[in-house]
Formats: sequence, C-alpha cells, structure tokens
Amino acid sequence: MINQVVINLNELTNLTSIGLFETKNPWYHVDRTLDIDKMLYVVNGVVTLCEEGIDYAIASNQVFFLKHRCRHWGKTEIEPRTKWFWVSFKPFQFKKGVEQYALPKQITVSSPAHLTTTLNTMLHLFNSSEPFKKERLNGYLYYILYQLLVQQVNNRSDKKAKTITDQVKNLLYEHLESPFSSQFIEESLNMNYSYIGRMFKSVTGTSINRYFNELKIQKATELMLLDTLNISEISESLGYPNPYYFSRVFKQVTGVSPKEYRRNLYIKSIALH
Repeated sequence: MINQVVINLNELTNLTSIGLFETKNPWYHVDRTLDIDKMLYVVNGVVTLCEEGIDYAIASNQVFFLKHRCRHWGKTEIEPRTKWFWVSFKPFQFKKGVEQYALPKQITVSSPAHLTTTLNTMLHLFNSSEPFKKERLNGYLYYILYQLLVQQVNNRSDKKAKTITDQVKNLLYEHLESPFSSQFIEESLNMNYSYIGRMFKSVTGTSINRYFNELKIQKATELMLLDTLNISEISESLGYPNPYYFSRVFKQVTGVSPKEYRRNLYIKSIALH
C-alpha cells in the first residue's frame, strides 16, 4: 500500500492535536504538506481528497491516515454537514532492532460507536486542564491504533479463509462423482488439510466432509426427480462405496431414507395429477 503510516512496536504515540470538523457549506480540502501524521475518522458523509496524486473517498465509519511529507488536497467538493474527527501525531522514527507496523491506509471500523465515544473523550480531555492529559491522550491513541491493526489482521484472515473456502467448494463441485479424499484437497491446494478445514469451518460453520455429503445428497435428490436411475445406480454415480453407506448418509442429511424420499416424490406426483 502506498504512503502508509507506520508505528513502532511498544512505543507510545505522541499526539499533537485533535479536533472535530463539520462542513457548513460545500468545501474543498485544503492543499498542504504536513510534517505530522494524521488520522481522519468520518462520522457523517464522505470526505474526498487527493494524496500524492491518488484520489480517496473516505465514507462514514471509515478511518484514513495521511502520511507526513505527502502533499494532499481537495479535487472534488465535500458536501455540507460532512463531519469528521482528526488526530495529529508525530511520525515514528525508524529505530534499529524495533519492529514497525504499517497502519491500514483506509479501513471501515468494526465498532464505530465505541471509536466515536473514545474520540469524544479524547477531545474533551485535550481541551481540559486535567493532570497527565498528554500521557492519557497518548495512551488512548495507542489503544486506537493497535485496535485498528488487530482489525486489519482479522480482515486479512477472514479474506484468506473466504478464498480458501471458495477454492474447496469449487473442488467439491467438480468431483461430486468421486469419494471424499482429504489428501486430494490437501495436494490440490498445497496446504495442510487441518488448516484448510479450520478455514472452511470458520466460513461455513461445517466440516468439508459434511458439506461434500450435503452436495452429493442434493445431487441425488435431483437425479431421483428424473426417475431414470435406481438407488444403487445413483449411489454409484456419486462415488459411494455401496448403496447401504449411501442410504445412511442420505438419511443423516434429509431425515429419511432414499426409498422413503422417492416414495414421497411419487405420492406428491400422483396428488398433483
């Protein structure tokens, strides 16, 4: 990601200012280059700006980070009643042996009400004469930034799990006629099967094997509608080792045996005619 703001592990931020801004009339973001990093959090509306030639639109409940020494300006009009918090802090300096983390350039906040409450608390504290307010403000900001980092990691994990799940589903659809094989899935995706299974269950709520059986039984019910294959032939066409095992799985999924299911189809067909 271009122009990402970074923070140093286990080092508090150094907040310089915080504010809340609301446009009263159509407004363009000012053209400037700052020596500080800045976090924007949009409460209402859409903030549009350009940073180093790249256009951004930051919608409600989104956080955006402006990087120091990067020129940013407004190219398009921001509508009236658009409202956002801004928090300025000193850039983290690179330190040998200290791990740095890149903050998300733009991210939709998972708990917007909580962040809004925290920023309002910070704004009140910034404008107060309370003791240790600088240290408390830095602690609040540190907490916000690391919460965003955690959310970014979780988002990436969720996206990866979804990608893996889609790949598994495609494999299962393409091999409905084959017996279940964890080794085949493992080799096809070049990943450990236990890991694949965890990712798949986190998205679907079920195991790969059960999902595969449900797909097979769904296909079996479609074949029964055609009335051209008997139970044994349907079982064989779907890669089951024998009709008895197929019947057991069928009943686990549908609640009835294949014979009962087909008989019910026949009764319904008679009733319709």
